Amino acid sequence: MEGLALGIHLPPGWLWPALVFFGAILFMALLVLLLISGARFDDRSANYVPTTTSTCEPFCGARHEAPIVPN
Repeated sequence: MEGLALGIHLPPGWLWPALVFFGAILFMALLVLLLISGARFDDRSANYVPTTTSTCEPFCGARHEAPIVPN
């Protein structure tokens, strides 16, 4: 049962800082979720069009068929 006793292998006083750290991470995640949930990504009234500075290669997909390679 020594493997189950986690407190034996850790320094004393580790539990409260770990809980505060976990709580801070959870709070930040919920805050981001709250801020994002109110955003309207499909709202077309903004008329925002992102400007591009170059082509979308290699991310725009194939514009022509790939050549067939014989085996």
